[in-house]
Amino acid sequence: MDFTFQNYSWGHPVLRHLVKLQESAKNRGVPEDIQSQIQNCIDCVIAGEDYCNSVSSPPSAAIDNLIKETENHPWKQAYEGGELDWEVSPVMLSGALEGSFLKTLTSIANAKRVLEVGLFTGCAALAIAEALPADGKVISCEIGKYVGDVARKLVDQSPHGKKIDIMIGPASESLQQLATEGQKFDMVFIDANKEGYIEYYNIIMDNDLLDFRGTILIDNTFHGGQSYLSQDKLELEEDRIEINVMRGFNDHVYNDDRVSQVLVPIRDGVTIIRRKAEFEGEV
Repeated sequence: MDFTFQNYSWGHPVLRHLVKLQESAKNRGVPEDIQSQIQNCIDCVIAGEDYCNSVSSPPSAAIDNLIKETENHPWKQAYEGGELDWEVSPVMLSGALEGSFLKTLTSIANAKRVLEVGLFTGCAALAIAEALPADGKVISCEIGKYVGDVARKLVDQSPHGKKIDIMIGPASESLQQLATEGQKFDMVFIDANKEGYIEYYNIIMDNDLLDFRGTILIDNTFHGGQSYLSQDKLELEEDRIEINVMRGFNDHVYNDDRVSQVLVPIRDGVTIIRRKAEFEGEV
């Protein structure tokens, strides 16, 4: 499976099932017209994604370059050489379309200070920074120095890179430090290790890191279908299955009486969270 198809298939369980059906149809000698219809279904899923990209404003040259350099970076060699503690992949990128989505929400919110939990190579951080005023700031938490250094180099190729500060270390520690300092943010974007989502969310909400009318954005709330499908329906490799991790987080937010939220089906799912009183016009 090539990288481009991985980008499509991770967030589309139906697409994964169609590919399996296509392989089975070929192996069993199913009539060509049926195989053709299966391919048409696959093409429709991919075309929808491509169309969203084609009619959305294109990413800046800096983000386009960041995406290309991330895709071409020797991540495997870095891992095998001991510079990374775990394997990472370009599939972790937020991507051009989601980057434009985040940039748009940042602009709508008139945000000035944004907290990001999970930087990777800085695609989302740079998209957000592009929508901030000249004195705006993105503070991004990244656990690994190697990845943080790659991101620093890439975002600094943009004039907006100066708006991005990177904190290296466990996100929970960075968040506690920001809380101790009394910092507040207009918007928070969480896109890190999924098993840490509840902890990060609790630290942010319990310590008022989110400003009075602020917004939290949570990435990967579909988690490749794992939030709403049983294991036998996923068609994922066993080492990528983390059943109930994201479902547990989604339930945690749903049962939090302080907030209202909506899950938007863009890419792998983005949940938008607001304090209930603000969301429902009570203040």
